[in-house]
Amino acid sequence: MDKISVITPPDKLFNKAYNFLLIYPTEFIKNELQNIIASWDTAINIYVYEPADWEQDVDWLLSMHKMADTVILCVDNTPPRIHDLNSYFVSYSNTYWLTNGDDLLYNKLSLNRIYNLDELSNTVGGNFEKN
Repeated sequence: MDKISVITPPDKLFNKAYNFLLIYPTEFIKNELQNIIASWDTAINIYVYEPADWEQDVDWLLSMHKMADTVILCVDNTPPRIHDLNSYFVSYSNTYWLTNGDDLLYNKLSLNRIYNLDELSNTVGGNFEKN
């Protein structure tokens, strides 16, 4: 592992690192991601979006979503104001989403539903070139 940077709103890094965006991740997801990237030999930026108040920086979230190589969206954790954006996020091929819900229309928008990050490590890890 070369270098991992954890970034929260309103900060941004403009470097050549691999960019993850975590949207309202659970502790379990954070730990799983840490285990997956532990063996990577490259710089990694992990953008974390989980503000607890109404002063959410939605512009930051939207720009980071566009900039991220891989987005992990925990659908069940998003508050109502951000939940309105979930279908937008899910419609992108770089967004992998988790939920405990069963009958969601998100399945019509994206086949990137995952149940844990082991599935993601096979996808991202297979496409990611380690230095």
